[in-house]
Amino acid sequence: MKSINTIQLIGAASVAVLLTGCFDEKSPEVNDINCQHENILKIEDKAMQQEFASKCLRRGNPRSGEFKASPEKDW
Repeated sequence: MKSINTIQLIGAASVAVLLTGCFDEKSPEVNDINCQHENILKIEDKAMQQEFASKCLRRGNPRSGEFKASPEKDW
């Protein structure tokens, strides 16, 4: 009797492990259509929505992250 409960427990745990990654919602591709405000609002997961909006804001700027020296000041 004890071995049946152990087998059931191992079976349930293995099914849970196999199904863990099946229902993950993937972030849409960052492009002109998906980065429109209406399409960003369609993402239900708020954390994913904020991350995607942040990626949309940073895309397309070829100089993003590049150092740009400010003009020299004459005081």
